[in-house]
Amino acid sequence: MKKYIIPIIACGLIITATSCKKFLDLKPLDSYSENTFYVDEKGLQGGLVSCYAALQTDSLYGNNLLTLGEIRGDNVADNDPGSGAGVRNSIEVFSETSANNIISGAWQGHYKAIYRSNLILDRAPAINMTDATKNQVIGQAKFIRALCYFNLTRLWGNVPLVLTVQTTGEARENSRATSAQVYQQIISDLTDAITKLPTTWADAQRGKATSYAASALLAKVYLYQKQYNLVVSTLQPLATAIYAGTVLAVVPQTTTFPSNLKTSRDIIFAVQYLNGGVGESVNQDNRYRNNNNTNSITLPQAIFEAGDNRRALLAPTGTGSRPGKFNSPVSNSTEVSGDFPVLRCADALLMYAEALNEVAYGNAEAFRALNAVRVNAGISPKTTADLTSQASFRTALYLERRLELALEADRWFDIVRTGQMATVFPGIPTFRAIYPVPQAEIDNINNKSGWQNTGY
Repeated sequence: MKKYIIPIIACGLIITATSCKKFLDLKPLDSYSENTFYVDEKGLQGGLVSCYAALQTDSLYGNNLLTLGEIRGDNVADNDPGSGAGVRNSIEVFSETSANNIISGAWQGHYKAIYRSNLILDRAPAINMTDATKNQVIGQAKFIRALCYFNLTRLWGNVPLVLTVQTTGEARENSRATSAQVYQQIISDLTDAITKLPTTWADAQRGKATSYAASALLAKVYLYQKQYNLVVSTLQPLATAIYAGTVLAVVPQTTTFPSNLKTSRDIIFAVQYLNGGVGESVNQDNRYRNNNNTNSITLPQAIFEAGDNRRALLAPTGTGSRPGKFNSPVSNSTEVSGDFPVLRCADALLMYAEALNEVAYGNAEAFRALNAVRVNAGISPKTTADLTSQASFRTALYLERRLELALEADRWFDIVRTGQMATVFPGIPTFRAIYPVPQAEIDNINNKSGWQNTGY
């Protein structure tokens, strides 16, 4: 891989206004190196903030993942082959190449976050702090690393599995691990994170990964592997907590988006943004802003049932507008502070319903989970008289995921994992279910054999 594997880390990056207060007493960053910064708890906590900051960037949840996970699908279209040399449009129309800079940016962004997480995990054992604090730091780093590897293997299939801090020479000798090996590591990281993380944080620390977040992500990993019994057992305690409605709960999207996303009980984990000229906001154009009919919403309004309160939030927008789902206040004409939801209670309940149905049709808990999301959206619950078979429940569940999670970078991955690619995109070759490995990465590897995905 490239030299970004060992970057100079901007440890002063913040994810919330409260985070800033904790690090104001740091010396200038250029007076530190990796060997002098990660020597105490304060340095380790500062490095952990940089792990979260890596998720914010345009390479990941700030922009590129929205293109790779949503514009690639059938909810949003990019209709401008001339904009940015057509790199986004080529992803829309399945003509992208290994030189596409959105693809290469996402690859590099994920490995930057992984590098930072590895650095935390490498240094934490030797640093003097309480066991509880050390566990929380390790748990968060493992959650972020697992999230990045989950995205990487969904995007590219086999990818390098880097679990230590590498020199440039070592990175050039990397090979691609199989998806099975990557998933095994993700499961290991999340299983450990669940035991080390709290279920909640104090309000001043909202945004940090929790054990609930690690459980929800682990369940999604099992779902992608079709290990439905494990999905059920992993999500059962989380579903109980959601139904209780104290810490977590499904919340109508008319209040979740855009008004209260930062504090909503529906959010299990989100990448946070902040206005105020501190480099923590995101460009409004990166939230599906409709510019001259580019990045337009193509989600058919006809597929919404009457009374569905999600319809207005996902309606096609006029030139210069953003969909209601991400219509947060704009600062300096271009910047928004809207968080990006990665894991929500509604998603967890839909995963729970899907897995229960796959284990056995007719389970009352499957209908309960599905209907919790439907009633929350303002539409009537389904019964066995409506969904009379496992197949009909499955079809209804897939539609519910499309409507509930639209614009949240899940649609393309759902299309692929559920075997709908040939139906939704007839004629598109199956090799495009994953993306080409960036050629710039292959160029930096000593042994290039087997590095490019078939078809590219």
